[in-house]
Amino acid sequence: MLLEKSSWPTVEAYFAKRDLVVLGFGSTENHGRHNPLGTDWMAPTRILDLVDERRPEVLVGPTLHLGSADHFVDYPGTLSLGDHLLYEVVRRMTGQLHHYGARHFVFVNGHGGNTRALQDVGYELNDIGCQVALLNWWKLAGELDPAWGGGHGGAQETSADLWIDPDSVDLDALGPQELVNDGGRAIETTGFDQVSFEGATPMLLRRARRYATNGWIGPDDPADASAEWGEKMLIATADWVCDFIDAFETSPLPSPTDRVWPLHQ
Repeated sequence: MLLEKSSWPTVEAYFAKRDLVVLGFGSTENHGRHNPLGTDWMAPTRILDLVDERRPEVLVGPTLHLGSADHFVDYPGTLSLGDHLLYEVVRRMTGQLHHYGARHFVFVNGHGGNTRALQDVGYELNDIGCQVALLNWWKLAGELDPAWGGGHGGAQETSADLWIDPDSVDLDALGPQELVNDGGRAIETTGFDQVSFEGATPMLLRRARRYATNGWIGPDDPADASAEWGEKMLIATADWVCDFIDAFETSPLPSPTDRVWPLHQ
């Protein structure tokens, strides 16, 4: 039951019987020269469409296409709300849904940078008597099958894009990560803000384009991606999410704390 395709009386009738809502969160940001900027909202949207097919009686909200992606602002086309504004947007959305009757919230997230804001809102919802589950789809996929794990814009996400919208992937633009070791003598860039030095892996805080000139980062080379991988992975993830929703909806609601948040204002 897609919220955006439902009338308000239909949503009112839904919340008179159930208190579960599933929401998608993504981002519009760099994912390497070969992938579309919408990679992080495309996958959650497809997963939620599959959930809607399998559980048409469950209310599914629209996927938020903008997230917190300040790390990638130097790549043209990246649009970031930042942590604070994303927190305010999610807080307002969920507060209104709480006002209508939602008490069990499932967040299906497609971007790691959204996690802090989603967690902060989740804690506040928990304080007023709600249960909130945060499902990071890329992490779940790697746990369901380690062969599906990956980094940012690598084979995992490229495979998802190839199944969802093959025309959105520019296979001619595939190339190496092109990580730049700009931290100084014997300091090697190894991943997101991470460097290696004498057996330890401290963080070196830089905008991503300073050290990832292609834009994809991770152990999974996008040259290994396939639509078949993306199809199996996203269908399996959606099936898992459906089973989780069935169990989660029966989880007992906590007692509200003394901290009261006017979420719907």
